[in-house]
Amino acid sequence: MLQQIRKLFEQIGNSVDVEARDEKDVRMISAALLVEVATVDQKLDECERETLTQLLCQHYSLDQTSATEIVSEAIAQRDRATSLFEFTQAVNEQFSERDKYLLILQMWQVAFSDDVIEAFEEHLIRRVAELIYLPHGLFTKARAEARDMKRC
Repeated sequence: MLQQIRKLFEQIGNSVDVEARDEKDVRMISAALLVEVATVDQKLDECERETLTQLLCQHYSLDQTSATEIVSEAIAQRDRATSLFEFTQAVNEQFSERDKYLLILQMWQVAFSDDVIEAFEEHLIRRVAELIYLPHGLFTKARAEARDMKRC
């Protein structure tokens, strides 16, 4: 996954079509982090997969097919990821504070989608929030908001 993101960033620097590639990068970074939450417990149930796809559709105005492809790619690339740092570094470079909040909210939504918050899921979300410099108050607000949202 990290190699794929690195490749996409390299393409940004060499391409005249930066806006289209930049948008794809942001979607892939988001998908990668959401997939990481969904699979940190070594299982991915259908509700988590559906939540991932719905979140990408809603947030990036994607059709179902495009969102499903991005989720599938992120799942397939998951084993190649070596560190959260490269993902969170890209988030820090490209996301506003509001976008960072929405990312953490979405991560909580994925975690809550199976009605069980595993310690690994909470730790991962907390770590990402710290690495992207999201204030703790927004971290807890995102958790409370996600907890109260409808799940599949």
